[in-house]
Amino acid sequence: MVEKFFYPCVITEEEGIYYINFPDFKACFTDGETMEEALDNAKAVLTAVLIEMTKYNEELPKPSRPKADESNWVVVIDVVKNYVLSKANNQSVKKTLTIPKWLNDLALEQNINFSQVLQEALKDKLQIQQKH
Repeated sequence: MVEKFFYPCVITEEEGIYYINFPDFKACFTDGETMEEALDNAKAVLTAVLIEMTKYNEELPKPSRPKADESNWVVVIDVVKNYVLSKANNQSVKKTLTIPKWLNDLALEQNINFSQVLQEALKDKLQIQQKH
């Protein structure tokens, strides 16, 4: 069974635009010209917020239970946990390194991908078998 995060969003409609707000997060909101577009955007923005919070080890809030009224709807949006965790823990970092000019020139002539070579060399040196 796939584990998921579930968070409610509050949807309001004004002049043909659907506005979505996640009350459990300070700055997690979006909109759309159709309900479908708004819900797609809601999933994307919630996913991005969960990835960022996880990346920086911020505690995720407990989902609240907002109530709908005549002016809004409440919809629960789900995001797959493993997707969030893999994105948060597998981020790339920029490294600066120094190599001899002749080696750089030869590698450029051969269209060598420096990042890929460094990753492969580090995995080999660290005896890492699986892809990270």
